[in-house]
Amino acid sequence: MNKSNILNSLLAGGIATLLVVFAGTANAGSAGGTLSTTATVNTNCTVNSPTLTFAAIDPTAGVNSTGTATISVACTKSTTLVDIKLGPGAHQIAAGSRQLNNGSNNIKYGLFTDAAFTTAWGDSTTTGIGNKLSSGFTAFTSVSTPETFTVYGQILAADEDVPAATYTDSVAITVDF
Repeated sequence: MNKSNILNSLLAGGIATLLVVFAGTANAGSAGGTLSTTATVNTNCTVNSPTLTFAAIDPTAGVNSTGTATISVACTKSTTLVDIKLGPGAHQIAAGSRQLNNGSNNIKYGLFTDAAFTTAWGDSTTTGIGNKLSSGFTAFTSVSTPETFTVYGQILAADEDVPAATYTDSVAITVDF
């Protein structure tokens, strides 16, 4: 055998070996299908719980004390609010007024939807505290873009004749959507 034949035999053997290695195994067949996926997005809202702090009260000055708080509501995209209700508070008196409390002493106060203190903000069911806020809402564009609503509080000077102390109340916020 000459050199040329030996080289050709080696080359042919190498190629055959490579073909066997890279050919792999034969498939008997294949089949396809579909994986279905679903996700349900619920309609929901969250509400922050702000604190409304009235300006320091000086009963000898004879001036009203006011304060504000901002309620922030975040909802599922495309949700539109129906209303926002502010409850009567933990210390409401029979005539309907909300009260800040310290022991046996109370200070009447009001919550309003406007800075002029003309539209009381309540829940539309409790006597004397006002109606729920039920207009001015737009559909949410994103849960990351909350809507904000300012609560205006007022204590009349005539209701400030109480002992020096810190007075508190707690008012439930309910958002219907």
